[in-house]
Amino acid sequence: MSEKFKTLVSGMDQEMLEELRRSIAIEINARRPAIQISDIHPRMSAAEKEAVSQEIARVLRGEDA
Repeated sequence: MSEKFKTLVSGMDQEMLEELRRSIAIEINARRPAIQISDIHPRMSAAEKEAVSQEIARVLRGEDA
C-alpha cells in the first residue's frame, strides 16, 4: 500500500472508513460480471461452476451487491 494512501486512511474516523468500504464494495461489484440464470448449463467448466457457486453464496449471505 502506498504511503499516501496509508496516511489518508489513518486520518479517517470510523464513519469515513465505513463510507470508504461501502464505496469500494459498490465499485468492485460494478466491475464484477453479473451471472444470469441463462449462464448456468450442464457443460460448464469446473471453474465456471465454482464462480457461480461463490456468487450465489455471496448473494445469500447478503453481501453488497
